[in-house]
Formats: sequence, C-alpha cells, structure tokens
Amino acid sequence: MEKQNISRRNLLKWSLTGGSLAALGVFYWPRRWKYITIHHSAGNYGNIEFLQKVHRQRQANDPIDAIPYHFVIGNGNGMKMGEIASDWRKENDLWGAHVSGNNSDRNFRGLGICLIGNFQNDSVPEPQYLSLLELTRRLVNEYNIPLDNISGHGHINGERTLCPGKNFPMERLLKDLRKQV
Repeated sequence: MEKQNISRRNLLKWSLTGGSLAALGVFYWPRRWKYITIHHSAGNYGNIEFLQKVHRQRQANDPIDAIPYHFVIGNGNGMKMGEIASDWRKENDLWGAHVSGNNSDRNFRGLGICLIGNFQNDSVPEPQYLSLLELTRRLVNEYNIPLDNISGHGHINGERTLCPGKNFPMERLLKDLRKQV
C-alpha cells in the first residue's frame, strides 16, 4: 500500500512540476523579447517569399524554414510602400536568425525588423521610416524593451556588417521613439 502511495505522490509531484514548467513557458516564451535589431535587405526588391528563397539558398540546413526576421517593411517594390509583413516566425514567437552566433542572445530574445532597400546607397523613404517608427514603438511598449536595446545590425559588438547601411537614420529613430514612448 505504501509503495502505491509513493508512486501516486511521485506522479502528482512530476505532473505539477511539468504543468508549472509548461505554464511558465506559456507566459515567458512570447514575452521574452528584450532587443530589437534593424536590418536592410541590401537589395531594392523584396517580400516574404523572396527573402524565404534567399534564406533557403544561404542556409539550406536551417531546420526553421522561415525568413530570419520577424518583420519586413516594404519599399514599394515587391511589397507596398511601408507595408509591414511577417511570416510564421513571429506568429509562433520563434527566435530569429538575423545576427551572427557572436550574439546568440539577440537572436533568441531579439526581434529582427528588415526594411527592403539598400541604405548603404540610398536613404530610407519617409513612408517606410514612419512604418518602422510605428512598429518599433508598438513593440517597445508591448514588450517593455528599453530604447538602449534597439540597434542596427552593424552597431552590435561582434557583428561585421554595414547593415542597415550608412544612410539609415538610427539617431533619428531613437530620438523619435524617445518622444513617443
């Protein structure tokens, strides 16, 4: 009889532990976002399908068959100007693949936003910028992300890229966010 009670207690203990961990995951997982990283596509055309194709070519063995970013903002060439889109990576709150392994925490707890365009050569069109500002403001408020945790890809220590380009208005974005948040 005592052996049966111990088995029941163990079952109950492990059930409660497993249930608690599952509940913790349900509450933690979609609320873990602490960073926002801004990217450019470095090309003048793009949409979810195009970025998906590029991702498959560059990272053929990636088990997550999704674009590496959580959001894409169009420039009028492949998507409407300022249109915000996402695929199932954001819908399921999956980690990103938008910075190098030098900054894996920024992939795991960071949202990636990619603007279609090459801001090494061009400036960000105002409607696209305003969509980025609104999306970023919404994410900052929704997830309580500190403004210090918003950066361009190439501005993160350990990253070796020009992304999001020399013409990307990072200072303006942070200034505008300070006014609105």
